Amino acid sequence: MHRQGIPGGTVAIAAAVLLTWSVGLFGCGKSKAREALTAKLVQRVSAVSAAGGTFHLAELTDFEWDTFHVFTPYIGEELIKDRLGMDWSGAREVYDTECLLVFVKGGDVVLDLSFPRHQGDFSNMKQRRFGQDDAMFTVSPGEKQIVHATQAP
Repeated sequence: MHRQGIPGGTVAIAAAVLLTWSVGLFGCGKSKAREALTAKLVQRVSAVSAAGGTFHLAELTDFEWDTFHVFTPYIGEELIKDRLGMDWSGAREVYDTECLLVFVKGGDVVLDLSFPRHQGDFSNMKQRRFGQDDAMFTVSPGEKQIVHATQAP
């Protein structure tokens, strides 16, 4: 008697293709979200710095988050994990040319962004952890230095 159906090898290949596709899909989703947020943030910093002013970070995000962390150059992996209060697999040393911006929702990192300091520099802030309502930032006229709105002169 001849058994009909899908050979076992075909099922394994299909499963591998599906797994690769889903990993790629989710990876691309975060990559696109990072690109979109970077573009919005660069645009907002440039617009606000033209005359000086304040912007609310929540207006630029289209995903849910409750806490925003800024990690400045030379902060290492262990300090990032400590400040986040979790063993986050994305923690790494922050380079001189960037600030690492991390958005958290309910104790999980929902998005991280390596933001170039030449586009907007978060490194001079005294406070580096903000709730969504408190994430208001000021940019001085003609500058790229970003400070928390309560630090502005």
